[in-house]
Parts: sequence; structure tokens; C-alpha cells
Amino acid sequence: MVRPRTRAFAARRRPIPLAAACGALALLLAGCQSSPVYYHKSPLRQVVVLDKREISVLQLDDNRWEAYGGKQGGLLSTDMEAQRTRQIQAIEKVSGCKVTNAVYPPDQSDDHLLMHAVVDCTARLGG
Repeated sequence: MVRPRTRAFAARRRPIPLAAACGALALLLAGCQSSPVYYHKSPLRQVVVLDKREISVLQLDDNRWEAYGGKQGGLLSTDMEAQRTRQIQAIEKVSGCKVTNAVYPPDQSDDHLLMHAVVDCTARLGG
């Protein structure tokens, strides 16, 4: 004769899948720290609005900055140039320095949302 399982037995079995799910979620979120989405939500970012578009700007080190956002609707090359100009202007506004080099990381070059830039602070803007 087989005895039915008790509630205590069922309760002991639940934490294993829950712990696995929590662990998987933690790994997923840890991977987001190097993604543009993480930087866009970073508390260290500064948001600049140009042409009614938000651009998040984040300082990476003394002369390297990052801009995320400012997307223009449309696929025309002029739209992409306007977006690039906005991102550069946002970095210059926040840093107070002149952007000397701006590139899109190879894995971000399709949508042009994330820009990495190098600034020259010896040539301060406006002075």
C-alpha cells in the first residue's frame, strides 16, 4: 500500500525551483551592468534633452564619455547624422569639453543608440 504524500513533503520540494529561478534572475541582471540599458538607467547618468529627445550621458573616466539615446524616427542618413550631432552636443554640454572622437561600438552600430566619445578638456567650450 502506498501512502499519500504529506503537505510537509510538498513544502520541502518547492524551494529548489524557486532558488533556481532566483539564481537565474540574478545572473541575468548581473549581465545587464555592461549593457547600454544599464547605463541608461544608471544613477550616475545625466539626462540632456535636445530636440525633444532624451540623451543619457555617463562619464566612463577622465576623458571618455558615453551617450545613449536621442533616436530620431526614420532611417534616412540625415536622421542618423542629426542623432549623432545630438549625442555629441549632449556629451559636450555635460562634460564642458570638446568631443574629439566619437564612435559607435561595433555591436551597437545598427541603431546608433550608444556612442563612445573622447573629449579634450584643454579646449574647454565657450572659452
